[in-house]
Amino acid sequence: MDDARWPWHAGDEGSSRHPGESMNTHHTGEWSAIPTPTSLPPVAPCDWTEALNGDADNAQVIVLDCRRDESGALPTDTHALTQRVSTALRTWSGQQRFDSSTFLVLTRGAIAVAADEVAHPAAAAVWDLVRSAQSEHPGRIILVDTDSPDPGLGELSGLMAIRNMTVLAVASAEPQLALRGNTLLVPRSDGITYTPDRASAAAESADSSIVRMFRQAIADDRFADGLEFLLAAAQLRETFDHYSAELPKGIALSGGTPHNSGGHVLPHVVLICTPAFLGGYIQYILLAAHLGGHRRLSVIPLSGYEPGEPLPASLDVAIDSIAESVRETVGDDDYVVGGMSGGGNLAHATAARLLEQGDTRLRGLIIFDSFIAPEAHQRQMGTAKDAVADTDAMIPDLAGFTTERLTALACWLDLLMQHEHQPLDCETLVLKCTKPSPTHNLNEWPVETWSTAQTVRTVDAQHVELCSTEAPMTAQLVDHWLGQLSIPHA
Repeated sequence: MDDARWPWHAGDEGSSRHPGESMNTHHTGEWSAIPTPTSLPPVAPCDWTEALNGDADNAQVIVLDCRRDESGALPTDTHALTQRVSTALRTWSGQQRFDSSTFLVLTRGAIAVAADEVAHPAAAAVWDLVRSAQSEHPGRIILVDTDSPDPGLGELSGLMAIRNMTVLAVASAEPQLALRGNTLLVPRSDGITYTPDRASAAAESADSSIVRMFRQAIADDRFADGLEFLLAAAQLRETFDHYSAELPKGIALSGGTPHNSGGHVLPHVVLICTPAFLGGYIQYILLAAHLGGHRRLSVIPLSGYEPGEPLPASLDVAIDSIAESVRETVGDDDYVVGGMSGGGNLAHATAARLLEQGDTRLRGLIIFDSFIAPEAHQRQMGTAKDAVADTDAMIPDLAGFTTERLTALACWLDLLMQHEHQPLDCETLVLKCTKPSPTHNLNEWPVETWSTAQTVRTVDAQHVELCSTEAPMTAQLVDHWLGQLSIPHA
């Protein structure tokens, strides 16, 4: 492609100013707070490197994270950073396979939205570069500057944070956004001008009394009491007693949407969310990046975690709703169901229900380091406080604690404890972790009987790593097992 067409080409020798010069004056100005969008689309972010390597050609939003250099520090080499961004933008805009995608560039400290902030030259240069590109591709490039120091797409906590930034950016329909704590800001003067005091007040108002009281329970070492409090609050929420159109739908993570428009290789892998990850499909997105490029892979969210979503009235209703969502998601595909941790227990219950109902397209079950015995669940609850506290510390409120998510967490955990497991007559893959972790010290727990025909594979990883940092190995084991299943009409 002819670089002369692109005024934002980083190597433009005709520029009278080196990228990044005088950025503070250029970007400091009126920034206005806008309301947090309440209707959030099910968007799964894809890392630019993965998209470039062909793993996610149909990705809706491709994220180029420019917040840190190779050492993890804030980038300081303006020329290297702008060259990287310029090359990525030219490649993205020049390849037909990216025509339906949005390109999101994520920076840290690129703009000064308050008097006490100073823009960093390298990041500010990226904003200059990308804003020029936005004029060439209106509505298809988004700039987001954040003060979040999360680790990025390579780790689950960073992935969750980036997913929520992406969803908010898409939902806001703004080409340029700044995220400061819980506050969303845009560069115009027709709203509330941002100040640190106002931002703190906005964050405080968003922090509901239920969230504050649960945090206090954790701080006072009364985690069990905190869960009881959340369960009582959950019982006051709206419930559903049958599957309906209002419940959250299955989300395809292999490109496209449900009903056979993702990857082409069967069986269709359908994963059930675990309550412990605050209900979001994001927990499986790294696994999908390594497995869903060729296989159809979808995720079933649990209802109740987002505003307006009801909670199940009973365990029976919950399992029926998940089973119906699975059927709606797979269409005519042969498929397997699976889940991580508590999601594995829900997947087992769902598979049992589908078999009871005579579904002949269910080919198997995948258990990702889940446990049956009540004693195992009690031991997990003993370390859950630290896991919840770590989640709260690492993940911003936009991605983490809300009244809906916390009360839904308590509700679904309570339902899980009611499920009685019986071995299924179904081919099953059981993946078991071998390393202990501070929050899941069950690596020595004996392998339990999930089915009458189960294959056990061990992964040299901690529980939380199975679908995150060890996702490549997990995907390889799953893919190999799936390849051995008999699919009569694939």
